[in-house]
Amino acid sequence: MLQAGWIGLGRMGGNMVRRIIDAGTVELFLSDLSTERVAALAKGMASGAGSVAEMLGRFTQGRRIVWLMLPAGEATETTFQEVLGGLGRGDIVIDGANSKFSDTVRRAAQARAKGVAMLDVGVSGGIVAAAHGYPMMIGGPREAFETCRPLFESFGLPGGWGHVGEESGAGHYVKMIHNAIEYGMMQAIAEGFDLLARGAYPGVDLHAVAEIWRHGTVVSGFLMDMTEAALRRDASLTDLAPHVDDSGEGRWAA
Repeated sequence: MLQAGWIGLGRMGGNMVRRIIDAGTVELFLSDLSTERVAALAKGMASGAGSVAEMLGRFTQGRRIVWLMLPAGEATETTFQEVLGGLGRGDIVIDGANSKFSDTVRRAAQARAKGVAMLDVGVSGGIVAAAHGYPMMIGGPREAFETCRPLFESFGLPGGWGHVGEESGAGHYVKMIHNAIEYGMMQAIAEGFDLLARGAYPGVDLHAVAEIWRHGTVVSGFLMDMTEAALRRDASLTDLAPHVDDSGEGRWAA
C-alpha cells in the first residue's frame, strides 16, 4: 500500500484528506499547525505526526512521498525547504498550492540536486469537489507521477485529472492559465447580469435567466450554476461582498 505524508489541513487540504481516508487505499501521516485539525482527521489509515522529522520517520517503504497543501508563498517555501532537508534520493515532494510556476521551477531544481523528484499540482473545484472529487493538473517527471497515481486516484475527480507536462512547473502554469480564464469568465458574467439588472429592462428576473442559461446554452457551466445558486438564495445578492482578494494568478498570467 502506498504511504504519503500530508502537510496542511485547511478547508481544501482537509477535505482532500477526508476523501483519501474514505477511499482506504493510501496510508497517510498528517501534519498541521492546528493539532485539533490533525486529531479530527487521524483515524483509520491516517495518523498524526508532530513534526516533519517524525513524519518522515514513519515511512516503512523505501520511497517517501510528501504532499504540501499550504498557502502559496512564504508558508510553502519554508515548509518545502524543511521537508527537502529530510528527504533523500528517490523520494518525492508534491506542491498542491497555487504557487507561481517560476517558484516551482526553482524548487524543483533544488530537489533534483538531491535526487528528489518534485510534482506540482494545480487543484481546482473548491468545496464542490469535496463531494465529487478534485480536478488536478499535474506537472513534473512522469515516472514520479505514475508512482503517485494511487494517491491521485484516491481523491481525484474521475476523468478530471491528469499529467499535463514533464517539465517542472507545468501543472502550476496550467492552473494559472485556468484561473485567469476563470476570472475573465466571472467578470463577463458579472457585467452581463449588471446589464440585465440596470439596462433597458430592469425588471428582468435574474434568477430565472440564470436557471435558463445554465441548461445547455453556450454560457452554461459551473460558474453559471454558482450564479443561479446565489440568486436563488438572495435575488439582490446583499450578503455578497463586491470584492475578492487577489490570489495572484491573474496578475501572473497577464
